[in-house]
Amino acid sequence: VPEPQAERHCLRALPGRSWPPGAADIETRCQPHRKIFGEFSSSSFGDFQSVFDQPQEYVMELTFNQAAKGVNKEFTVNIMDTCERCDGKGNEPGTKVQHCHYCGGSGMETINTGPFVMRSTCRRCGGRGSIIISPCVVCRGAGQAKQKKRVVIPVPAGVEDGQTVRMPVGKKEIFVTFRVQKSPVFRRDGADIHSDLFISIAQAILGGTARAQGLYETINVTIPPGVQTDQKIRMGGKGIPRINSYGYGDHYIHIKIKVPKRLTSRQQSLMLSYAEDETDVEGTVNGVTLTSSGKRSTGN
Repeated sequence: VPEPQAERHCLRALPGRSWPPGAADIETRCQPHRKIFGEFSSSSFGDFQSVFDQPQEYVMELTFNQAAKGVNKEFTVNIMDTCERCDGKGNEPGTKVQHCHYCGGSGMETINTGPFVMRSTCRRCGGRGSIIISPCVVCRGAGQAKQKKRVVIPVPAGVEDGQTVRMPVGKKEIFVTFRVQKSPVFRRDGADIHSDLFISIAQAILGGTARAQGLYETINVTIPPGVQTDQKIRMGGKGIPRINSYGYGDHYIHIKIKVPKRLTSRQQSLMLSYAEDETDVEGTVNGVTLTSSGKRSTGN
């Protein structure tokens, strides 16, 4: 459905940037209206059909990974295009057309209005210069017919939700707007992605390593000793390709510390021993009492 009041946010190709084969005319911003005066350049009065023959618009659903990495995705469109039976000529194959005597075959007629002489599209032949005696049975002389075509849309890596590309289909073109699904793992901020990594208390205190799901591969993350919850670890260049620039974004891993709900007897004893030595506690710790000689667990 055309959106005459809206501006399209389209993709822009940078010099030297490699785009998938068949990628559309890609601009920073696509105006949905054509330049009206440019459409009238074919004749003195213009071709009103070309003014209103705006490209059809379609919406394509993409997963998060498809949008981030790029994909060639098949798509079915219904589009008015050159009739395949008559090759756009309008007459039934094997038949001939009649020369238009009204305009002399020029497709234009001259209109005298007092002191003015104007030229306009021939009303008899519609500008063809000839008259169809036997119209094509498919397009009925129009030269165009509605066709169902299966096309491959080359989705650029890094495309964002709501962005639009313009694609040629036959002799026509279409606008395809992308709708990107949310990821259960990643959160996107432009070319950067964010995800959470859950680690144990021991890993948080002593440090260590952990494996995190990356966009392209599994990432080995080094955990520094004393890492805090919600602390971010930056993995440079592990994000999404910058579609309007060069290079890749970053992957930010947010640390989340898992606190166990149940402890073994040994773990309970060790935690109480640790609590006895803590000096910067605000308030109290269950199972630990403060005595004149220091903190002691109630079990001692």
